[in-house]
Amino acid sequence: MKSHIKIAALLLLTGMFSCKDNLEESPYSSLSKEVVFKDEDGLNQATIGVYHAYTAPDFGDISNRFSLTETGHRYATAGILGSGADPYYRFGHNATSPAFESVWSRFYKIIFRANVVIDNATKAVPGEEEEADPYIAEARVLRAYAYFNLVRFFGGVPLILKEINSLADEDLIFAPRATDVEVYDAIIADLIFAETRLPDSRGGAELGRVSAGTVKALLGKVYLQMAGKPLNRTENYQKAIDMFSQLVGPVNEEKYDFELLPDFTDVFSLDNERNREIVLSFGYFINSSQPNGNILPFNLFPSGLVNGDEQTNYGLLYSFYQLYEKTDQRRDFTLVPRYVFQGTARGNAQTGDSIIYNPTIGNYVIKRTNASFAHDDFKYGIAYGKLARVPRPAGAAVQGYSADMIEMRFPDVLLSLAEALNETGKSAEALPLVNRVRARAKATPYRAATVADMRAAIRKERRLELTGEFNTVFDIRRWGTLKEEIAAMSEDQIVDNILIPYTERLEIYPIPQSQIDANPNLRQNDGW
Repeated sequence: MKSHIKIAALLLLTGMFSCKDNLEESPYSSLSKEVVFKDEDGLNQATIGVYHAYTAPDFGDISNRFSLTETGHRYATAGILGSGADPYYRFGHNATSPAFESVWSRFYKIIFRANVVIDNATKAVPGEEEEADPYIAEARVLRAYAYFNLVRFFGGVPLILKEINSLADEDLIFAPRATDVEVYDAIIADLIFAETRLPDSRGGAELGRVSAGTVKALLGKVYLQMAGKPLNRTENYQKAIDMFSQLVGPVNEEKYDFELLPDFTDVFSLDNERNREIVLSFGYFINSSQPNGNILPFNLFPSGLVNGDEQTNYGLLYSFYQLYEKTDQRRDFTLVPRYVFQGTARGNAQTGDSIIYNPTIGNYVIKRTNASFAHDDFKYGIAYGKLARVPRPAGAAVQGYSADMIEMRFPDVLLSLAEALNETGKSAEALPLVNRVRARAKATPYRAATVADMRAAIRKERRLELTGEFNTVFDIRRWGTLKEEIAAMSEDQIVDNILIPYTERLEIYPIPQSQIDANPNLRQNDGW
């Protein structure tokens, strides 16, 4: 069994660094550490290589991460071409389901690269160690974010906080599981280290790299997560308030270069990437080393929205569409209720056809013929559209779109601060934060008065504003509402399979069975 993970570690040891402009690609895979860390330029390139690990060409796990964070709730259903999120959207997964291994591997690849930078940075600037601190801080933020995802997916995971230099490092290669608390403690330590060693904001050639503002937002989000289930450390609501409050208000927003853009749709424009609303994102760009780009438009857009061959495998129920007011600018951008078909004829549709979602039959319909689009043998949902609706670049692979992967936006800061305030009894202070988000969307302001009313309003608003942005399942878990989510689902939204009833084990995902088999020190989550 040990040979499996040793081989995996050896493969990791051979994969080094890369980048574009500020994140422009340079091949470092064949260079030794002595060459890479010979000067500050090499250290900079190595640090950018940690960012690149979030978007490396083995793109399939990005779709898997979307499935694990954005399906498995009352509004998720099949897309035009079927249930690509199966079995996760109906809770039929097990420890051998492939998404777990691919997501696990991606985040540990990121952690590996971060550890290399952290442990070797001072070699690049000998005698001037303080000059290495900003690079170490960046790597620690990116490592912390990887662990934050892992602990929310799987609970306690192995903490590998030093570079793996050889197969002799069995204490790292076969690290046992840490507890949830130990993982969170490591995340917080990384972020606190970085908070005072990074600039308040980034601009110019450094735009897109993490800043002190990014760190404060992530720390706030970590504290908010810890305040909820399963840790229930409610004292952390105040810690979340303390962090988020440093980012909100005219003076703070100017200092850390954050804002709500006036137009919701502009946030996602390819001409406006890394704008002031973006707290954390990772750049996707089509070039020789990254031919695949961001696969999500290909997997999520309705077929023919921009190219004609999109493989829509995820949908949202019409009841979710109805949660938005008609004036809400987010409604017809988050979902795609109607569009003009582009590209090569497909599913009985031709270029220029109007495709309209019909909630009565649960299908898109071609207006010209009144026939169901693509499939009429099962019901499917409205397609997700909250990405730049721009065709892929000429010559790109079929899934090769250039849209950045947005991980956190400033509205998340506002709504998270509102939640922490409300949970500490400060509903009156929470209300204007939520209504600020709604005002930008041209939605009617809430008038919630009690803590319970405000809680319901905040939870609804997080879905309306942030759905599809790697939050939904994590929110449900920390709120402790998974049981009622499953109770609200019906067999009608499941294609060809049964809906699995709620059990406590569904509150966390299983450790990938491949990792259990390879590492004798790993223990599976209860019930799996």
